[in-house]
Amino acid sequence: MKKKIVAALSAALLALALPTAALAWESPSGDVRSNTLEVTTAAGVPVKVVAAANGTGKITVSESDTKASNAEATDGYTEVGSFKITKGGEVEAPYNFSYNLGSEYANADVIVYVDHEGEAENEVVQKTASSDGTVTFTTDALSIHTVCAKKASSAAASTDKSSKSPQTGTSTTLVAGVTVAAAVAAAGVAVALKKARN
Repeated sequence: MKKKIVAALSAALLALALPTAALAWESPSGDVRSNTLEVTTAAGVPVKVVAAANGTGKITVSESDTKASNAEATDGYTEVGSFKITKGGEVEAPYNFSYNLGSEYANADVIVYVDHEGEAENEVVQKTASSDGTVTFTTDALSIHTVCAKKASSAAASTDKSSKSPQTGTSTTLVAGVTVAAAVAAAGVAVALKKARN
């Protein structure tokens, strides 16, 4: 009876571990992903930007000389740069964005001023960057983004050990935890099978 319980629990843990790859944001079939824009902005920040959405059209990310109309100067924040996201063809909301500001902005406070240019109400997105300087967010309309960031103190930067992929936003700590659970489950199944044979 114990062998059956161990085997059942192990199988359940393995089943829970299987969706690990799906934890990353991935488009369903036919979805579109933008170019990966890599640019060092006028503020001297190396930025990588990716956008994605449903549909069959095209999304383009480019650096913009025009700031978001709702952008404000905020004490302690550096204006990293402005970016324009446009679409062509059939592209549907929601729009998913990932900005990587580099390790210099690990755990930084980030404000993204989102100007929907009359297509929707403007937004102010506030995020804390991951340990590799990545922030991700979603909007329902395309826009101009002005990104501002305040570097974390050295103490704050050293405490957050998690990181997210600039392209998927997946927490590598979460993936590691699920991997450990899968390994434990596999060991349990192996022991149960070995005992069953003896």
